[in-house]
Amino acid sequence: MHRQNRGLKSPLTIFHICFTAIMVAIALMFTSTITSAGGYSERLVNGDFEEGFGANGVGSNWVGFDNGGTAFYHFQDDVSPAFNYNGKHSQLMEISTVKYAVSEPERYIGIYQTVSVVAGQPYTLSLHGEMRLLPTDLDFNNWSYVVQYAIDQNGGTDWGKVDWQTLPWNNNYDWMKPGPLSHFSTIINATSNKMTVFVRALKKFPTPYRDLFVNVDGISLMGPIPDDGKAPQVDVVPPTFVYTTKPFPVHVTASSGTGIPSVKLFDEDKLVASVTNAVGPMNRQFDFAWTPAFTGTRTLKVQAADDLGRTTTISTTVNVVSIAEFLKNGNFEGGFRPNGIALQWGSFDNGGRNVFHQLYDDTWPAVVTSGKHSQLIEISTIGHGYADPYAESDRFAGICQVVKGLTPKASYYVTGRGAIRITEGDEHTTDWSWAAQFGYLVGDDPTCAQWTQVQNWQVLPWNLVGFRETAPQINSFTQVIFPTSDTITVYFNAWKKWAVGAREFLVNYDDLSVAGYKEPAPVATTTVTPTVTITTTVVPTSTPTPTATPTR
Repeated sequence: MHRQNRGLKSPLTIFHICFTAIMVAIALMFTSTITSAGGYSERLVNGDFEEGFGANGVGSNWVGFDNGGTAFYHFQDDVSPAFNYNGKHSQLMEISTVKYAVSEPERYIGIYQTVSVVAGQPYTLSLHGEMRLLPTDLDFNNWSYVVQYAIDQNGGTDWGKVDWQTLPWNNNYDWMKPGPLSHFSTIINATSNKMTVFVRALKKFPTPYRDLFVNVDGISLMGPIPDDGKAPQVDVVPPTFVYTTKPFPVHVTASSGTGIPSVKLFDEDKLVASVTNAVGPMNRQFDFAWTPAFTGTRTLKVQAADDLGRTTTISTTVNVVSIAEFLKNGNFEGGFRPNGIALQWGSFDNGGRNVFHQLYDDTWPAVVTSGKHSQLIEISTIGHGYADPYAESDRFAGICQVVKGLTPKASYYVTGRGAIRITEGDEHTTDWSWAAQFGYLVGDDPTCAQWTQVQNWQVLPWNLVGFRETAPQINSFTQVIFPTSDTITVYFNAWKKWAVGAREFLVNYDDLSVAGYKEPAPVATTTVTPTVTITTTVVPTSTPTPTATPTR
C-alpha cells in the first residue's frame, strides 16, 4: 500500500512554489511602481447610486439606453432595501410588454459610463443585483432573461458594437417577493487610456404580456488611477445683470483625464457652494447657485481638484447692484379711487350676461398680508339661478400696471400673495373651477385695453380655496420673467371658469411686486477747467548814461 507523505514536498514542488512566490512578488513590486504616482482606487462615478439620479430615472453620471420596438422601457431610483447592495439606492431597469399583444425578440435596456484608466493595467469589475418577473410568467429560471456586461476598450459609446458577456445569474424572483442579490466579479485588462462599461438587461424572446424588472447596485471598477500630468481644465461663465438677494447661475465646465471629485465656488474668499463626488467624473458641467449679499464689484473664484489633489482656480469679476422694485402701490397702501381700483393700477373685465364685476379696497385683516389694505376682485352671478341659461363660461376681471425702466433680457421676480374665496357651501373647492392668473405684454397699456392679447397667462398655484365669510388660507406665488423690452404691462386677474349662476367668486391680491435689475445711474463726470496762472517776469530796461560832449 502506497503511503502518502503529507508533511514533505518534493524538490520539484518546492521549486514551483518558490518560483510562483517570486513571480507574484515581482508582479506586486512592478504594479506598485506603476501605480504609486496615481494610486489605486474606484474609477466609476456613482456606481453605488448614492449620488443622485437624473430626471429620466438614470443614475447621475450614467447614460441610459434601450433599443426601442414594441416594448415599454423605464428607469427608476429604487429605494427598496431588498435591492440595495450598499447605501439606500439602486438602479431599476424595466422592460414591459404587458400592454402589447406582439413584440420583437432581443429587447434590452441598460446604462453605461466612460472612465479614464491606465493602459496595460488590470481592473476589477464587480456588480450586484437581481431579476424579477410577474408571477404569471412561464419563463422563470430558463435563461429567457439575462443581465449582461460589455467593455469598449477605446471609450466608445455604441452599445450595438460591443461584445456582450452574460452574467451567471439564472435566479428569477416574483416581482413582489424578491430574493437574495446575485454577485459577479471579473478582471478587465485595459488596452487604452479610456474604457466604457456597459450593463444591460435582456429579454430574449418576443413574448407579450411580460414584465422584467432588473435592479443593479454596487457597480465597481477598481484599479490604478491614471495620471496625465495635467491639472484640471476649468471654464467659468459668470451671470449678467446681477442684483442682491436672489440666486444667479454661475456656469462651470471642468475636465480632467484623472477625474474631478471636487469643485468649489468662492465669493471673494468665502466658500458659498461646492459639489463633491466620492470618485471624480472626467467631465463636469453644471451651474452653481450664487446669491449675492453685497453690491459692488465681486470676485468669484472657482476651484477644481482632480483625483490626485491637483487644483486649478479661475477668477472672474461680477458687478452687483441692489435689487430694485418697479411696481407702484403693489402693497395697496398707497390709496384707492372711489370705484375701488387701487391708485397706479388700471382694470378690465369681459362683461357678460347676468354677471357682475366689481373691485374694492378690502380692509378685512384676514385677506390683508401686510399693512391694512388689499385689492379685492369680485365676479358674481348672485341673484340668478344655478342653471341660469344666460350664464356664460370664462368670465374675467382684473388689474394691470405699466412697468418701465427694465433692462431687456435681465431677470425680474414677479411675486405676490392673496386668497380665493367662493360662496359659502360651494362644493367646487378643489377642482380648479376658480383661478387667479398672471400675464404680461411688451409695451405700454395703461388702460388694460389689450389684456385679451396676452399669450403667456400663468395660472397661479393657488389651490387653497376658502369660503366668503371664513378667514381663508393665504397663498403666494413667484414667477421669474426675462422681458425683451424696457417697458411691459403686467396683468393679474380672477377667472370664473364655468357658466353657473348663484355664485360669488372673490380674489384678493396683496404684496404684488416686480423686482430685479436696475441699470446703475451713470456716474456724473465733472469737467474741471484748470486755471492757468501766468507769472510775468519783468526784466528791467537799462537806461544808458549820457555821454558829455565837450564844448568847443
